[in-house]
Amino acid sequence: MRRRLNRQAVIEAAIAYADEHGLDALTVSALARHLGMAPPSLYAHVPGGLRELRAAICVRGLLDIADRCRRAATGRAGADALRALAHAQRAYARDHPARYAATAFGVDHYQDDDVRRAADEAAAVAADILATCAPDGPARLHAARGIRSAVQGFCALEAAGVFALAVPADDSFAWLVDALVARIVPAAVPGRAG
Repeated sequence: MRRRLNRQAVIEAAIAYADEHGLDALTVSALARHLGMAPPSLYAHVPGGLRELRAAICVRGLLDIADRCRRAATGRAGADALRALAHAQRAYARDHPARYAATAFGVDHYQDDDVRRAADEAAAVAADILATCAPDGPARLHAARGIRSAVQGFCALEAAGVFALAVPADDSFAWLVDALVARIVPAAVPGRAG
């Protein structure tokens, strides 16, 4: 018996497919085949096709990351909260590489209201954490951009398998996070005045 589909069921199937096969393997044809239907039938549920599916995966990833970072930082402040945020984001990237990859979207995705709202929520979690340790104004914005760039870049390189040297990637990530924390929260480094 063929299962009944609606938009949400198709999106959940797309997320599961991307998690199993990789984000780049997700196409309308591949998902339709996976669901046992013709591609035109799939468009009845997601008229925006692949772009709509990727946007939905991006939204899920951003909301998941926001939730994970919020939970990791709960009860922490300053350097500890910042470390928790970075490690939670990396853990999510390892647990859900396709969803995480979908969050590295281009500017055109911001035209999607759901993506914009999810991105705002993820940014608000980071802003709340940074408010406990970074001065207000441009310095806090630099810190937010720096953390996002460093963690997302590290995770992308790790997912691509480029960290094949003898030094464990965990050690390199801890070093990176410590370097960021030292720049953002100077008092967190022993012997260094704020």
